[in-house]
Amino acid sequence: MSAFRKLTSKFTASTTSTVFNMKNRNRIIAIVSLLAAVAVAALFLGKKPEKPVTKSTKESPITIAVSVEPASVATVRESVSVVGVVQAWRDVDVHSEVAGIVRSLSCEVGQQKAAHQPLIKVDDEVALSTLRKSKLNHELARRDFERFTTLQKEGAVAISSFEAMKLKFEDAEADMIAARRHFEDTTIKAPFSGLVTSRLVEAGDLVQPGMKVANMVDLTKVKIISSIPEKQVAFITGGMPVAVTTDVWPGRVFQSRVLSVSAKSSRDHTYKVESVMDNPKETPLRAGMFARTDFTGKASHEALLIPRQALTGSIVTPEVFVIRGGKAQLIRLVAGAEYGSRIEVLQGLAAGDQVVISGQSDLDDGVQVTVTKREAGR
Repeated sequence: MSAFRKLTSKFTASTTSTVFNMKNRNRIIAIVSLLAAVAVAALFLGKKPEKPVTKSTKESPITIAVSVEPASVATVRESVSVVGVVQAWRDVDVHSEVAGIVRSLSCEVGQQKAAHQPLIKVDDEVALSTLRKSKLNHELARRDFERFTTLQKEGAVAISSFEAMKLKFEDAEADMIAARRHFEDTTIKAPFSGLVTSRLVEAGDLVQPGMKVANMVDLTKVKIISSIPEKQVAFITGGMPVAVTTDVWPGRVFQSRVLSVSAKSSRDHTYKVESVMDNPKETPLRAGMFARTDFTGKASHEALLIPRQALTGSIVTPEVFVIRGGKAQLIRLVAGAEYGSRIEVLQGLAAGDQVVISGQSDLDDGVQVTVTKREAGR
């Protein structure tokens, strides 16, 4: 009986403790839920409503100021202007034809020499001795030939002996001519009248046959070598007048004529055109100078022109900005010949199109623009 009471009391205490713990847990859950609800309410009440975006708060679009000029149609003549290089009418390297020691010099760089004037003297002692010997042999052969000629007419010698003496005389004559030429070649002479531009030997130097010893140029006339694009070379013909200008003599316009047009293009599809002119003494041109050559044809035609400064790309892939509806539109075009500061448009534009000539470096396709200056087509 006592054991039953002890067991009953233990069960009662355990049940009481469990009930107490469950009540505490429910209170804690209720408190946490209440705090969460208060926090959510505070967050909702503290949030401010967003203001609607109005047109006044939007940024206004940026416009770029540009100057424009209309594409215009004008009557033009076929022409092309390129930079060429001035060359001497004649430019020759002088070579030695004999071997020997240089004994004397008769030329200096920049000196004017007439044709066949001595430039350099090579040792001639051996050549002179050979020439004297060949002259003696020639004289002996000549006398023998004359004697045999007389005897042959009289029938005193056989025809074979006469012919052998004739060949001997001709051989002696050939030896004398070769010896004389060798002796003359010891004096190196100017091939034409001109200026000495370089001398490559000094007294005492050893020269060999074929060795370059000097250079001479003839500047009484000059050639201007121009490279013409294949699009324009067709209208250039021999004898066509060419206007030549150079920065060396500003304001002067020289007149030359086309001497030749190459039948074969170079790798860059240009053709070499040579024009020639007398070299004026008061304003002389020198070999190696740059000169601008202007070729103008006879035929004329109408062309659509724009200023070259309107181009944003290269002449190979030209592009321009055109104003349409207050916006800049990038247009790719096909360019033709150049006429001074203007360029022909073959495809891509129409007459009256307003092309941007300044401010295009800040533009993009579709950008809003403001025209600040409108140039009339020239």
